[in-house]
Amino acid sequence: MAYKINNTFGTLLVTLPDGTIDTAATDLTLFGKGYAGFGEKLNENFVKLLENFNNTSSPVNKIQGQLWFDQTNKQVNVYTGSKWKPVGSTTNSSTSPTNAVQGDLWFDTANTQLYVYTGSTWSLIGPTSIAGSGVTQVVTETVQDNTGVNRSILKLVTQDTVVGIISNLAFTPSTTETNAVALTAAGFSSVAQGIQLSSTVSSAKFRGTATDSDALGGAAASSFLKSDADDSTSGRLSILNDNGIILGSGSDITMSMSGDNFTIANVTSDGDIAFTVNDGGVTKTTLTMHGDTGDVRIHGNLTIDGDTLTSNTSTLTVEDNIIELNRNISSNSGMPNYTGLKVNRGETSSATEQNLYWVWDETFADDGSTIFGNAGGAWTAFRGADGDTELEAPTLVDIRANIVHATSTSAQYADLAERYEADCDTEVGDVVMLGGEAEITKCNEELSDAVFGVISESPAFLMNASAGNNESHPMVALKGRVLVKLKGEGRAGDRVVSAGNGEARVAAIDECTAFNTLGRLIKHKYNVETALTECVIGVK
Repeated sequence: MAYKINNTFGTLLVTLPDGTIDTAATDLTLFGKGYAGFGEKLNENFVKLLENFNNTSSPVNKIQGQLWFDQTNKQVNVYTGSKWKPVGSTTNSSTSPTNAVQGDLWFDTANTQLYVYTGSTWSLIGPTSIAGSGVTQVVTETVQDNTGVNRSILKLVTQDTVVGIISNLAFTPSTTETNAVALTAAGFSSVAQGIQLSSTVSSAKFRGTATDSDALGGAAASSFLKSDADDSTSGRLSILNDNGIILGSGSDITMSMSGDNFTIANVTSDGDIAFTVNDGGVTKTTLTMHGDTGDVRIHGNLTIDGDTLTSNTSTLTVEDNIIELNRNISSNSGMPNYTGLKVNRGETSSATEQNLYWVWDETFADDGSTIFGNAGGAWTAFRGADGDTELEAPTLVDIRANIVHATSTSAQYADLAERYEADCDTEVGDVVMLGGEAEITKCNEELSDAVFGVISESPAFLMNASAGNNESHPMVALKGRVLVKLKGEGRAGDRVVSAGNGEARVAAIDECTAFNTLGRLIKHKYNVETALTECVIGVK
């Protein structure tokens, strides 16, 4: 008769016919009545249970409540019915355990502190103080005052010693309540509002710089001489310099230190004011205000840390051959958009009187029509917009010269192109023809007599450049060296014709006419897939 094996809840786990075994229902070997050799299997079951299925991988046929010893992490786990969960334990030792896994607890018996392992390090849970060193922490405490009202304070404790307290109110501690009595004994017979240090801690002081004080050296703040208002002193005011400071009618403000060469002043008729310094033992005048002319002369380099320098003169004369701007810029990432000269042409909004600029334009970038735009800007002449938006929408203006020497006398690229309005999206290398719903369209015919040109990437010369952008008015190469979408193989010198779908192909001699020939292949092409290939167009 078959065995019916139930679990602890009374649910049928498996039915075992006579003389059979089951290894699928659980990780143990269950055997039916009359199974030969059951002793070996029975003993192996005992071993598995004894070692909790010790293995580097979890049991396959696990059931709820089953234990498994993870050999890799040296940890016992229990199956919850959906996942394996570590069975927690605490290690008691004076040194941190090895081979710990995340979530392990360790009680440091040397310092009586509890730690948890994060997966990479042991993190202190508490207490914060090491055993034997006393309490060191900020403690919240309720203290009764002498009227019987409970007050909350913060105690600053170091090694069991209260060095200070913090309170939002001033009060006198009770003489009978336990915490109040202890507080008084710690040096706080009265509690002040704010932060207070213990009177029983030797040399307890606030260390650092304070912004204000009720007293200094025991003297009230009102006892000190003010420097920002009329005031007087009953003591002696000493000016420790040669000849002192002379103030008042007739003496006319003289400050001197003849021995160390400090001089300010003169209100005498035509008298100068000179500022001098000691430069390595040599007296130098750095600034002179001339009483007879009103002129000011700076005898050295001048650095101005303000935002604006204004010169109200009709003529500015500079003897230096180089004027340096943006000297405070350490990298091009901090460059302003515009650096250069501004010509003020009046305060009205008339276009003829708008301010003019000759600047280095940091915002200029390569738009595909220039060679050196990506170098980071360009010298630009423009007219500012009206009002406060003057530099937000500038308008380019003309530059006149007799002869301009520039890179336009030669070209980096090899094709002549012109912008035409397209009726569809185009890409570099597309073969186009005149017509469609706009000016040009993709050439979708093979051996088309209407073939017109190829979409260019970087023409040497672009005509009709302001007609639009590369999306609405792509650049069509009409002549020269250009990349073409070429289908199939070809050899240098082969004639190129349209192949449909905006592509080109090599043509046989008998296929070519003066009307359908687009150009000629420059380099060999050995693959049959369509690819951008260099051709010279306009050559029949």
